[in-house]
Formats: sequence, structure tokens, C-alpha cells
Amino acid sequence: MADDLRIAGMTRPAPVAFTFDGATLRAPEGESLAAALIACGIRRLGEGLDPARPRAALCMMGVCQQCLLRVDGRLAQACLVAVRAGMVVTPA
Repeated sequence: MADDLRIAGMTRPAPVAFTFDGATLRAPEGESLAAALIACGIRRLGEGLDPARPRAALCMMGVCQQCLLRVDGRLAQACLVAVRAGMVVTPA
């Protein structure tokens, strides 16, 4: 968990573990999945049609759908999903 990328002095829920593409990560429960991945150093969320233009979290409010991932086997936008313990996240 990259605490240096989060606002200092804020009270947060305890961090929980989840997996992204096979790696175990930790983030405060309830934080948006997109924000958690960014704070953990993950910027590239998947491949688009052009490998030179990977998908990433762009708008952070559910409009662009560039952060589409599979969360526990279902397609979801990372910016609209809250982190919870044990979730399994893979590129879409």
C-alpha cells in the first residue's frame, strides 16, 4: 500500500487485501478500486485495440469506461467499484 500517495492525516478504514492480475495488493476498504490501483503504482489497466494506447483510469467518474476490469469475474469500471477484502481483479 502506497501511503505516500494518500492524503496525510486522514482517518481511513483498515487496509484489506485483494488481488490484481495475480498480485496481492492492500488498500483501505471502501476506497475506489481505480484510486487503490493508482496508489499501488498500477497505471496500465489493460490493453486497447492499439497496444501503444493502453487502458487506464482517466475520468475517475464512470463516463469514459477506460478503466474496465473484471472484478470477481464480472465486467466493472474500476472507478465505480469499492475495494473489499478478497476481491479478485483481472484485466478485461
